[in-house]
Amino acid sequence: MSAQLKIIVDRFYSRTEKLHGKKSIIMATAYNSADWTMEALANHYETLVRYMEWQDVGQVLATGCGARSLVEKSEFADIAYKIGASL
Repeated sequence: MSAQLKIIVDRFYSRTEKLHGKKSIIMATAYNSADWTMEALANHYETLVRYMEWQDVGQVLATGCGARSLVEKSEFADIAYKIGASL
């Protein structure tokens, strides 16, 4: 979790009920393509979704995508587009 996202979660702690029921998506890239690369991030996101009572609409965890050109050539760009189009 980025420091910026952690600040938002911490500052909204007393007002989380106003954020319940919202849709959420996680999109992340990593240069590493090992199968464990996004494990901790995905687990943390899923915990946050449960805590905030959000509706997870998708996860795009783009491994092996350390540069924009790698993302654009991967399947992950299409996955992100499809999730966005479904909203």
